[in-house]
Amino acid sequence: MYKHLQSGASHVHWKRITCNSKASPKGTFITWLALQNRLPTKDRLISWDIDISGECEFCLVHEEKLTHLFFECQYSKEIWSRVLTQMGMQRTIQTWDDEVRWAAVQSRSTKERAKLCSIAFIETVYAVWIQRNSSVFNDHYDLIELLGT
Repeated sequence: MYKHLQSGASHVHWKRITCNSKASPKGTFITWLALQNRLPTKDRLISWDIDISGECEFCLVHEEKLTHLFFECQYSKEIWSRVLTQMGMQRTIQTWDDEVRWAAVQSRSTKERAKLCSIAFIETVYAVWIQRNSSVFNDHYDLIELLGT
């Protein structure tokens, strides 16, 4: 019966990023929401007729949408770049969809380094979301210069 019900379900390439991850439960949940484009970013809030400014909390220039917040915005791009550098990886930060594909490929492997990449992706998404919320609700977020490298 399970296989019969499964046949109608769509395949998601990112399921391994969140399934069986050793990342924090909160980070995993926020990333799961992001992967489904269900985070309440400003573009979504505006589409619900909520009267707010739509600009990104970090750069104050571009519209805040999921793809900008992760990783088109220079703030989140710099954070992700520093995380990868700490892991000994040098790569160009791509678009949200490309980074998700990269993390999905990494999460398929059982090697420790691949697991670490998946955890790093989840925790980076979560950290950016926490900083974004801190800016929205507390009018404060940590500047990148203050973050350790």
